[in-house]
Amino acid sequence: MKSIALKAGVTQATVSMCLANNPRISAATRARVQALAQELGYRPNPFVSALMRQRRQGQEHLDRPVVALVNVFDRAEGWREHVSPMIRQMREGALERAAMRGYRGQEFWLHQDDMSPERFCAMLQARGIQGMLLGPRPDTDQQLPVLRWDAFAVVSLSVPEPALTLTTVCNDHYFSMLQTIRECHRRGYRRPGLVMRQAHRARFQGRWDAGFLVSRLLLPGMRLTTPLLFSGRLTGEALAGWLKAQKPDVVVSLMANDVLSSLNRQGLRVPADIGVAWLSCPEAGHAISGVYQNGQLIGATGMDTLISMIERNERGLPAQASTVMIEGVWNPGTTLRAAPV
Repeated sequence: MKSIALKAGVTQATVSMCLANNPRISAATRARVQALAQELGYRPNPFVSALMRQRRQGQEHLDRPVVALVNVFDRAEGWREHVSPMIRQMREGALERAAMRGYRGQEFWLHQDDMSPERFCAMLQARGIQGMLLGPRPDTDQQLPVLRWDAFAVVSLSVPEPALTLTTVCNDHYFSMLQTIRECHRRGYRRPGLVMRQAHRARFQGRWDAGFLVSRLLLPGMRLTTPLLFSGRLTGEALAGWLKAQKPDVVVSLMANDVLSSLNRQGLRVPADIGVAWLSCPEAGHAISGVYQNGQLIGATGMDTLISMIERNERGLPAQASTVMIEGVWNPGTTLRAAPV
């Protein structure tokens, strides 16, 4: 800032006010100083900016810079109380990592009081927030509203958005499915069946299906069944009819609890009669066999990525999207046959 002041022939205080767009300084001087700052490669330090803002507002100096965790669900509690443990873990992991990095993660509900996207972003800017961590998306066709992408560093905890070059952190859904089918194959299963909501196929853009379908090319003897795709609730009648028609020896699903309950009501023993593999085990060591996606790690990695962008002064959507994919961990469980030694 001192170099800018010397070159512009003004005081450092004037430079500070120009960079803050203070109207007490003439528009011409502000434009000249801002152009010099850009020419000299000046970038404000977010920690210093936050500290000075707190001092001007009479706030506690030790308060940490805030990063926004944006809840995009249709309820204020939609992320914090989501039915999926993995989605709740993502929020917890992000908050814990923010604290570890010296920031304060604060959740904001995108649809609070039916406020417009413009007002939502203005609220965050007024609080000096420089980064947004967009939470997981609901299983609907609802699109993200147009936000002030240029004003923030932004990371999304979801699959990539086709229409936006967002930086994204998510599970490697393709790998998780392929990993699951490989483990089933290792245990002697040869006729896997996929049970999935239509909304999940759309939301994850066919990534689960891709891992399922390619397994036939990579694993000898695999004879894939036709997937059971459904809307709404999985009924026992639909599952029973599909089992009778397709005759899978193992069922792979995101809703393994529902599948297990239905199989139990039909008198089928797991794993003696049929195997069950879960694509989203809530924890390592869970009784159901499948993939543990580790939502804590996904949320923490998303927050790490966001803070790094804030500290590099990166704002706005990048020219090219990038995605960090977290591989799942296999959870042996008890709902598949034992693997050969």
